[in-house]
Amino acid sequence: FLHSIALPHVHSFIVPALAVVYCNLSPRESSCFPITMAVSPKEEEERPTHVSDPAMEFLLTEVLRWVEQSCQKPEGDEESTIFAAEMAASKLERMGYSVGFRLCERLAQNKTFGGATGKDPAQAVAASQLEAVKFLCKEFWMEVFRKQIDKLQTNHRGVFVLKDMDLRWLSRLPPNQENARVAAIQMLAYPCGLVRGALANLGIPAVVSCDFLADGTNMSACSFNIKIK
Repeated sequence: FLHSIALPHVHSFIVPALAVVYCNLSPRESSCFPITMAVSPKEEEERPTHVSDPAMEFLLTEVLRWVEQSCQKPEGDEESTIFAAEMAASKLERMGYSVGFRLCERLAQNKTFGGATGKDPAQAVAASQLEAVKFLCKEFWMEVFRKQIDKLQTNHRGVFVLKDMDLRWLSRLPPNQENARVAAIQMLAYPCGLVRGALANLGIPAVVSCDFLADGTNMSACSFNIKIK
């Protein structure tokens, strides 16, 4: 479907489309969605809350393809290629940030973090941050990947490590192949943006990065490293 859209107009479609997928919005609820559809109240209630995994993987593949094409430079030398790859990852991360921010706003609208009183201010802040990260590991991750984070580690000083031993979007990538590893690194920029956007919605600015856990032998095993600013 994205192949039929003119390249300059793809960005106006991609972020709203991802928001519709994750935030459970109807097209009429997304102000920047370019396609108008008539939806009855009954159809609204019966609207499915998830899309199939192949459809989501195809959308992400097309997003990655478009991002790479939009960041390519005509020079084609090694320095330009590296710079284009960094720009592509940055753009994909910003898309994830936008979707993660909106998704978290829906999921956490009735939740409060750090409501405990009588604590030292620093301890209260640390406790609220831990509650927010636990929310990401459970409700947020369940909404996006249909499972919870496998392991959460922290030093209680603003550093958290979220380990997912089988990230759905990377489970089909073949092991021990350099091109698959490059694709996985590029694609991981998007969930890093999701996490950063969700934390930003909760009032927690952070830096998010990602590492492989199995040194390339299992692309779907990875850890998300959160450093709160």
